[in-house]
Amino acid sequence: MEENKKELKKELREKEEALLTFLKQTREGKYTKIDESSQPYSRLKEQREEVYYEDEYYYSIR
Repeated sequence: MEENKKELKKELREKEEALLTFLKQTREGKYTKIDESSQPYSRLKEQREEVYYEDEYYYSIR
């Protein structure tokens, strides 16, 4: 179980690094020119949900 978590975190980190590299290269103009007039509108506040890897169990007594 712990090994799967580590692999998942590593995979997510690699994907995040790839995306950041792409965004940096795009900003530098390597892919396409960025329209400067739309930049003030592209800044959106990002929200993330916390990821919990623990299984949840619910117990009840009748």
